[in-house]
Amino acid sequence: MISRFKVVDRSMEPLFNEGDFVIVEKFSYLFNKPRERDVVVLRHPHNNKYLLKRISKAINGAVFVEGDNKNGSEDSRQFGPISKKEIIGKVLMRIFK
Repeated sequence: MISRFKVVDRSMEPLFNEGDFVIVEKFSYLFNKPRERDVVVLRHPHNNKYLLKRISKAINGAVFVEGDNKNGSEDSRQFGPISKKEIIGKVLMRIFK
């Protein structure tokens, strides 16, 4: 299944800008493990909003995610590693605003 999400913050600049859209496929991690450097959409572990982040580490079934814009990102540095089940899907492409 494929979904479209709108980028609503600046945490992944300069690669993804606020107002861009991303196309996300939801099947990759049903059969494969998340990989470092993959860009994913996930659910925030505390408030259930969607986040766009890059996987920086994948260890023992958990993943550590970070924004490319380190100064403007809420990510695993604040909320810790997330489980694979919190990942909505892997980003396939960006649609410019």
